[in-house]
Amino acid sequence: MNQITASQLAAALGAWALTSAAQAATDVYSQPQNGAFVATSAVYNVGAADPGFTWSLDQDEEIWAYFSLPANVSFNRISWYGSSADGNFGVDLFAASCFSCGVNLVQTSGTFSSNLLSSAGPYTPAQVHMTLVTGSIYSYYVDLPSTVSLSASSAYAISVVNNYVSSPFLWAGSGTGSGTHLQYVVGQAMFLPGPGNLAFTLTNTAPVPEPAAFWMLALGLGVVWGRSRKATSRHP
Repeated sequence: MNQITASQLAAALGAWALTSAAQAATDVYSQPQNGAFVATSAVYNVGAADPGFTWSLDQDEEIWAYFSLPANVSFNRISWYGSSADGNFGVDLFAASCFSCGVNLVQTSGTFSSNLLSSAGPYTPAQVHMTLVTGSIYSYYVDLPSTVSLSASSAYAISVVNNYVSSPFLWAGSGTGSGTHLQYVVGQAMFLPGPGNLAFTLTNTAPVPEPAAFWMLALGLGVVWGRSRKATSRHP
């Protein structure tokens, strides 16, 4: 008769826990990238003369993806797609009752007055996960310090903008979305709607607890282990 040891029991429970956690990561909303670039979302950093997100040069530009949700969602990770870029990123999300209502440029500290996120950044390159997807398109993501919940049928706008030295961020387009995005370019003194969707994904990575299934598995393995120990004691 095959015997089960304490280490085998622990390994089985650990494997189950890891599998459950991996399965819990779910994309709750996505506008997939289509391989094209839409517009620049970057602030030029020229050192002491123009540090951080100060919006003082004409090449400074920020864009926002305008979208609505088919269902209520909760998420704790934001991914976006575009060109290779250096420098810090700022991230903003706000409820947009009209196309440009509540839009705020990222400030030097990387905060937004209307942000629905608990942290807007700035996120350093070490905090932003960057991966080459295809061609010249990269994916980026940050894990948020807390979960964010959004409501169905409400309009929202999400922005990512980097503070670059040599490589500005070009946001990739998507075939999914409202068909327009919002942009601001220093020197134009206004927010302008532009054609094209922006690619991003909202993901919920929080593990989904399954206490009943866990305890059933633990009980079953425990019973088998107990029987194995009894069988061993009877037949040394």
